[in-house]
Amino acid sequence: MVNTISTYYPVAIEMNPDILKIENLVKSFNGNTVINGISLSIAQGELSAIIGPNGAGKTTTMLSIMGLNRPKSGTITYRGKDITGHAPFKIARAGIGFVPEDRRVFPDLTVLGNLDVGRRTPKNKSKKWTLERIYKLFPRLQEFSHRNAGTLSGGEQQMLTIAGTLMGNPDFLLLDEPSEGLAPIIVKVLGEFIEVIKQEGMTVLLSEQNTKFALKHADRAYIVDNGSIKFEGSIDELEQNAEIKKRYLAV
Repeated sequence: MVNTISTYYPVAIEMNPDILKIENLVKSFNGNTVINGISLSIAQGELSAIIGPNGAGKTTTMLSIMGLNRPKSGTITYRGKDITGHAPFKIARAGIGFVPEDRRVFPDLTVLGNLDVGRRTPKNKSKKWTLERIYKLFPRLQEFSHRNAGTLSGGEQQMLTIAGTLMGNPDFLLLDEPSEGLAPIIVKVLGEFIEVIKQEGMTVLLSEQNTKFALKHADRAYIVDNGSIKFEGSIDELEQNAEIKKRYLAV
């Protein structure tokens, strides 16, 4: 299980509404528009959730931020610098970490080997993610440190994917459908992890079909359907909007 949050210490941060900003993003595949004019901005230290059904454009938005999809039009800026269409390695070096939905691990490397591959010195030494901190957060990874990653369960591979991304010491974390297909006990561990990094002041953009999970942990929500944003606002504002909840969240 994840260590209690009291093990970690919050970091005082100065709010910046434009740490990440997307303006009028459009992306098409084979003539079909997948995202159509999406705009959003993420404040430093905030956990924002993109919520919507499968095929709504959530993952395409995440891939576009990470440079894995080149948008047809629109701009993406990170800390005031235009990163639209930049190579993924350059975006990672700028401080953005990406946890994809398909749990990418090196199956023939050990757990420890996977963590070593992602290791990178942080810009802010006081917030460094070390192997020791990773093992405190995910004790099961320490238990299986010498096992090949390909032998792990889906939930364990998800932990390893997250841990490998943290070893890169990002300032901003993209989590794409992290709870998909996981057992409830692993989803609980994942939620505890999210609360830890929130307390530390890490900025997070979460993409989720699991509305209950997203709303439990997010500060702000963007509801996406058919490639467009249908609602944006705080979780409190969303909770008070019965029409939006009924139309797009089936609650």
